[in-house]
Amino acid sequence: MRRYGVVNPVPKSGDRSIGMAAQISLGGIEVKRSLCTSGFKDWDVEQILEWAAPFGLDGVELWMGHIERYQEERGPLDKLREKLRRYGLEVPAVSGYTTFSGGFSGEKDLKQDFKSMNHLLDVARQLGCPFIRTFLGHVSSRCTSPEQWGQVVSVMKNVMRMADQYEVNIAIEVHYDTFVDNTESARMLLQAVNHPRLRLVFDGANLHVEQIDQMEALPVLYPWLSHVHIKNYNWDHANRYKSVPVSILNGDIDNKALIQELERRHYSGYVSLEYFGEMKELNITRSLQEWNELRDAGFPAS
Repeated sequence: MRRYGVVNPVPKSGDRSIGMAAQISLGGIEVKRSLCTSGFKDWDVEQILEWAAPFGLDGVELWMGHIERYQEERGPLDKLREKLRRYGLEVPAVSGYTTFSGGFSGEKDLKQDFKSMNHLLDVARQLGCPFIRTFLGHVSSRCTSPEQWGQVVSVMKNVMRMADQYEVNIAIEVHYDTFVDNTESARMLLQAVNHPRLRLVFDGANLHVEQIDQMEALPVLYPWLSHVHIKNYNWDHANRYKSVPVSILNGDIDNKALIQELERRHYSGYVSLEYFGEMKELNITRSLQEWNELRDAGFPAS
């Protein structure tokens, strides 16, 4: 019987060797692993760090709500940055919820998105974080009019001027029910805005909602790739909210092939575990165990 408990125990948080256990050697490179805290909205950020420490992760992708809560309750972000340093953790991304489509939808004030992005960029700069995660649009790309598309491109060019001022990149997450929900819409948007600081968060599970194979999408979108979300499901396409989350090497998505392709391409960025719901802790633990076993086996061919 397989046991799923602490994965790769590491020294206590005062030792910088924390995190090094999670750097996986793939053909001479190191894929760094992080935990996306968006699935832990009801947890305090310090509680998350304490829970995650034994796994030997290299980073935590911080939900903006956790950062704001920390500022309200504990003060300036230099304290959080120091705490992260003691845990040996980087912040590969700050996850915001801007969409930059409110100017025509009437659902959200576009000015508020700009205000939020300014705050996100400032926070990222303080935490030494290389990019902000954003969404783009509030409906599927198939429902987007040419006028909406043109306005979003124009708005994003203004957003990128903000990114230049702070010297922080902005990465759009590929996500269902947004303007960037498939391979072609993502490619078109990135090419239309045409800015070196505009990047992409690749999420194969979100593509799977659209019944797109992540391994077909990856080579098209790889030139813009800054970050990868990884998770897995036993999928119910008739009712996606009844889909059951499972560990990364189980379920309907071939994440083993994804990891092998990232190895082949010498990807040196972060792969972030993103799980939600009551099973998130178990699925994260199992996922890291499976990933370690794959590493130890030498990543045999599929």
